[in-house]
Amino acid sequence: MMKLDSADCDGASEGSDHDNEQHAEANVKLRKKLSKKAKKTDNGEEQGKEPTSEKSGQNGTGNKIDKRVFGILKNFQDSTTVTAKKLQDLVALLQEESSEKRYATATYVVKRLIRATGADNKNTAAKVGGIIELIIKNVPDVNELDLLDIVERELPVNGQPKKKEEALAAVGQMIAARIIIQLSTQLPTKRELAPIYTKLTSYLKGREYLMCMSNNLLVESFETVPEKRFATDVWPVLKEEIAKPVSELNLHTFDVLLAVHDSYNKVLTHDQLLATLWPTKTKYSELFRIYLGAPKMYDAGIYARFGKFLGTADTNAKMLDAWLAYAHEHRAQNVASKGCIFKVLEQQLVSHKGGNEQPLIDLFASPLMDFILDELLAAKTVSAKKEKPLTLQLRQICQEFECAVVLLFENPATGDETKAKILSNLLSKRGNLNEIATMRRFTETLLNTLKYDGLQVLFDLYTTLLATPVGAEAAPESGSRNQLECVSQMQAILQHAELEGRQKERWTMLKTILTAGHCHVAAGLQPCLPAESVLSDATAERCKTIFIGSLVRHCHGDIKELCQLLRKTVKFLKKFMSNALNSSAQRHASNAEQQLAWDVLTQLEASDDSEEDKESNASAQIIEVLILFVGLAQYTSCCQLPSSVLNDLLVCRKMKANEQEVQSEEEPSWQEVVTDILLQLLLETAAHWREFTNIILKSMLPHLGQAHLLQMLQRLDMDANPLGEDGDESSSDEGEDESNDDDSSADEDNNSDEAEAEEDADDADADNALDKLRDSVRQALENGKDDDDGEASSVDWNDVDEESGKRLDESLAAIFKVRHQTQQRKKRPTKSDRIHSTSLLHFRVRVLDLVEVFASKKPTLDVMLDVLQCVYQVFCRTIGGKEQRPLHHASQKLLGKLIAKEIAFEAAQDRGQITVAIEELFAATSAALESRQVRGAPNSRELQQQLVVWRDKCFAALVTQCSDKEDIDSNVAWPLLRAKLDEWLPGRKSKQPLFGFEAIFQYKPTWPGVNQLVALLVSHLHATATHPMKRLVIVKLLAAHKNRFKPAVHGQKSVIRGLKKYATNLLETDPLTPSTVQELKTLKQYLNPKLEETQEILANISQSLDKFHQTESKVKRKAAADDEPAPVATKKTKKERSA
Repeated sequence: MMKLDSADCDGASEGSDHDNEQHAEANVKLRKKLSKKAKKTDNGEEQGKEPTSEKSGQNGTGNKIDKRVFGILKNFQDSTTVTAKKLQDLVALLQEESSEKRYATATYVVKRLIRATGADNKNTAAKVGGIIELIIKNVPDVNELDLLDIVERELPVNGQPKKKEEALAAVGQMIAARIIIQLSTQLPTKRELAPIYTKLTSYLKGREYLMCMSNNLLVESFETVPEKRFATDVWPVLKEEIAKPVSELNLHTFDVLLAVHDSYNKVLTHDQLLATLWPTKTKYSELFRIYLGAPKMYDAGIYARFGKFLGTADTNAKMLDAWLAYAHEHRAQNVASKGCIFKVLEQQLVSHKGGNEQPLIDLFASPLMDFILDELLAAKTVSAKKEKPLTLQLRQICQEFECAVVLLFENPATGDETKAKILSNLLSKRGNLNEIATMRRFTETLLNTLKYDGLQVLFDLYTTLLATPVGAEAAPESGSRNQLECVSQMQAILQHAELEGRQKERWTMLKTILTAGHCHVAAGLQPCLPAESVLSDATAERCKTIFIGSLVRHCHGDIKELCQLLRKTVKFLKKFMSNALNSSAQRHASNAEQQLAWDVLTQLEASDDSEEDKESNASAQIIEVLILFVGLAQYTSCCQLPSSVLNDLLVCRKMKANEQEVQSEEEPSWQEVVTDILLQLLLETAAHWREFTNIILKSMLPHLGQAHLLQMLQRLDMDANPLGEDGDESSSDEGEDESNDDDSSADEDNNSDEAEAEEDADDADADNALDKLRDSVRQALENGKDDDDGEASSVDWNDVDEESGKRLDESLAAIFKVRHQTQQRKKRPTKSDRIHSTSLLHFRVRVLDLVEVFASKKPTLDVMLDVLQCVYQVFCRTIGGKEQRPLHHASQKLLGKLIAKEIAFEAAQDRGQITVAIEELFAATSAALESRQVRGAPNSRELQQQLVVWRDKCFAALVTQCSDKEDIDSNVAWPLLRAKLDEWLPGRKSKQPLFGFEAIFQYKPTWPGVNQLVALLVSHLHATATHPMKRLVIVKLLAAHKNRFKPAVHGQKSVIRGLKKYATNLLETDPLTPSTVQELKTLKQYLNPKLEETQEILANISQSLDKFHQTESKVKRKAAADDEPAPVATKKTKKERSA
C-alpha cells in the first residue's frame, strides 16, 4: 500500500455530505428487501432488481460501490480533523478493488468531495480540494473522470452568483478547476482547458472575493500550462475577456493581462500590450486610477506585477514619471492608496538589476519621496493597541519599504555613485533618517554599503547640513539635536572600513571635525566671528570628543603611531592658529592652564626634530605621548584635569631625559607618578580615555612592578574612598575633595549647590510645618481657655476632658508623622552624594580594566595572588547591592578570567604563599556570609550559594597550581587539604563543607592530583573517626563525579583496597540498616563493573541488597496483614432466620 506523505494529510477535510451518505445506506437496505421479496415470489422469477436512479448509484452502479467506503466517509464527517491514517485507509480501499468496482467507488467519493467544496467554510473547502487531488494522484483510473461535468452537475451556477448558495458553489467550481489545471500535465490524455478557463474568467466580474480568487487561480495556473498549449487552448479564451482597452478593464482583469505578458511574452509582447490598452491615445491616468481607486489592499503579487510593468527602463520612463506625478497628486485618498504607492515603489527597488539608474535617482528626488518620508515617520509612531488593522497593515508595508531600500543598497548591481546620490537626496529632504525609520541604525546601515567615493560625498553633504538644516528640522528647538545627528554620522564615516588604508583622506576629514569643535564656524565649517557661528556648544564639544577618540582608535594600540598622530595634530594647530582670523574664531579664550598646555605642546613639537634617539627610548616615548595627549585635551577643553597633571608629566620627562634616579624613598619614581596619572585619567567620562589608558599601560608594563600594581589595587579598597579627602567612603556627611569631584564630573559643583539649596528648602519647610503643629497643639491644650501664655504646662492634665484629649492625640500624631518624614528625608542621599557614588562606581570599574590588563600581561605569582584577593574582596562587598551591580558584574567577569589563567612561575619559586591566599579567601567568604548585606537580603540563600560557588572555583584554581604537574607529591596544598578534611570528618555537621573538593573534581578534573585526592577520601571511609553521615557524603561525591575521572583513578590499588575494606565493613553489619543500605547503593553506583578487582565486591553488594529487599517485603506484607480489620458478620435476612 502506498505510504501517504504527511503534507497530503494537511489537505484533509471534515466536510463530507451526510445526506448523500444516508441515501446510499438507504439504497443498500432497499436492495436487500427487494432481493428477499424476489426469492419469495410464486413464479420464482427475480423481481428484486434495483431501480435505476441516482440514489442507488448512477446507471445501476450503486451495487458496485464498496460498502466500506461509507464508514470511512462517516469518520471524515464525525471527526474534527482528518489524520494520515484515515487518508491511507481511503486510498488503500480505492487501490485494492477491481477496475470496475474501483471506478464506481472512486466516482462516488469524488462526487461527494466535490459537493463538499461548496461548504460554507473556506478551510473545509480548501482541505477537501487537497483530498481530491490526493485521490487523483494515487488511485488508478480516477484520472479518467470528467471532473468538470461532475462539478457542473453537483455545484450548478447560472450566470453571475446572486445568492449565497450560488457563491459557495462558485468557490467549489474554482477549487475543482484548479485541481484539473494542476493535474493537466500528469494526465495521460490532454483534455481541453478552454472550458475551465471560460469558467474562471466568468468570475472576474461580480463579487470582490470571487474576483480575487479567480485572479489568483489564473495567475497561478500560468506556471503549469506550457506556452505552446497556452497559445492554442487558453489565450483565445482569455483574449475575449481581458484583451480590452484600459477603460473597459478592472484591476483584476488588467492584472491577469499583465501576468500573461510576464509569463508568455512571446504570445503577448510589450508593444501588443500597449496597443491593446491604448488603441487610440495614451492616457496613463486611466490605468493609475484603477490601482489608486481600489477599495482595499490586495495581494503583494498584484502590485509587484504593476511595479514591474512601470519599470525603470527607458521604454517606460515616461510612464514612470507620469505615475510619480499622479501618485503624488492622489497620495492621500485613503490607506489603500498609500499602501499601493509603497508596494509599487518597493517592487521597483527590489527588482533593480542594473542598467540605467537615473530613474532610481529621480525617484528619490521626486516630490513623492517627501510623502514617503512623512508616512514612514507617521508609521513609526503608530501604536499596535489603538490603531485599526488597515493602519497596522500600512505600518508593516512601511517597514518592508525600509528593508527594500537596504536591499537596494546591498545589491551589487547598484553603483556606488547611485547609492551616494540616493542617500544625498534622502538627506536633503530629511537630515536625520534615523528619526523617521523604524529600523535601528538605518542611516549607518546604508553608509556601510558605500565605497570611499560615496563616503566622501556624504561627508561633504553632512558638512553642509551641519550648518544649514533642512525642512522641518530647521526649527530652533530641533537644530541642536539634528546637528548632533550629523556629527554622529560623520563619526560613522570616519570609522568606516573603507578609510583604513586612506590615512591622508581621513586626516583631512579629521581636520574638518577639529576645526568645527575648536572654532566658531559658518557655512562650510569655515572659521568665523562668534556672531556668525552656526554650531551649538554641545555640537562643538561633540566634535572635539570625536576627534580625540578617532586619534586613539585609529592607532590600533600602537603607541608609535599614536605619537605621530598627536605630533601631526599639534603641528596643524600651530599653523592653523597662526592665522589671525582663526585665532579670533576660538570658542573660548585661553586661560592660564590652556596657555600653559599650548606652550608645552609647541615646545615639545619644536624639540622633536633635535632628539634623534627619542623613538628608540620606549619609556620616553610613553611620557611624550602622555604629555601630548593631556596637553591637547587641556588646550581644547576636552577634559577636567588640573594643570598639576601636566606639570608632573614634565617632571617625569625631565627625570627620564637626564636618567635621574630617586634620591630618597619618599620621593616617587617616574613609574609611580605615571601610574597615579593614569588613575586620574580614568576619572574622565569619555570612552576614549579608557582606551588611551589601556594603550599606555600595555606599553608601560615592562617598566612596572608589584608596587605599581598595588597603587591600582588601593583604589579598589571598598573601605576607602579614593575620590574623598579623608579616605572614608562610608561617611557621606563629611567633606569631600571638590577638585576630585570636578574631575569625575564637569557639572558636579553645580549639582552640589542645587542639592544643598534643595536640602535647605526642605529643612525650612519642615521647620515651618513643625511650628504650625506646635501652635495647634498649644491651642488644643489650652482647651478653649483664654490664657496669655498658651503653654502646655498651664494645663492640669487631670482636668482634660475626652474631647480635648482627642484633639491632643490628633495633634501629636500629626507632629510625629512630620518628624518621621523629615528623618526619612535626611536619610535619603542627596543629589551630590548620588553623583559622587556613581562617579566612584564607574571609576572602580575602569580600574578593574587596568588590573585585568596588568594581570593578563604579567601573570606572575605575586601579581595573580594580589589581584585575585583584591577582586574577590570587591566581589564579596558588592554582592546583593543594587547600586553596586555594574561593579559586581565586572568583578565576577574578571574573576572568571583569573581562574582560567595559568600562573607564570619562576624557576624554583616557593609556592607556599598560595596556601596563605587560600586561607584569606576562606576568611573573606566567612565574613561576607555573616555580613548584614547578605544575611538581611530577601534572596539571602541565593547570595550565599553564589559566594560559596565562586570561593570554591578560586580554591580549585589555586590548589591545582600549588606544584608542577610532574611533581604532584610536593604540592604545598596537601597539608591544607588534609587539615580541611580532618576538620570536616568528625560530627554530623561542620562549618566547612566539602564543596572545595567537589570544585576540584568539577572544574579541574584533569589535574594529576585527582588520583591522590580520591585515594585520600577513600582512606577515610573505613576510619573509625569518620561519622557515618560523612561516609555517605564522600561516596555520593565520588559517584557524582566518576565520569569525570580518568580510568587510572578508578584502577588505583589503594583506592580498590580501601573500597573493599569499606564494603566488607558495611556487609558485616547485621542487620542492615536503611543508612547502610543507602551507602551500599551509592558505592555500587561508583564502582566500575569492568574492572576485575571490583566485580566480586559488586556481586556481594547486589546479593546483600536483594536479601534486604526480600526481608523488607515480607515484613511489610506481614504488617499489612496484621493491620487488616477482622471480618464483620452480615445481618441475616428474615428468610434465613426462619430457615
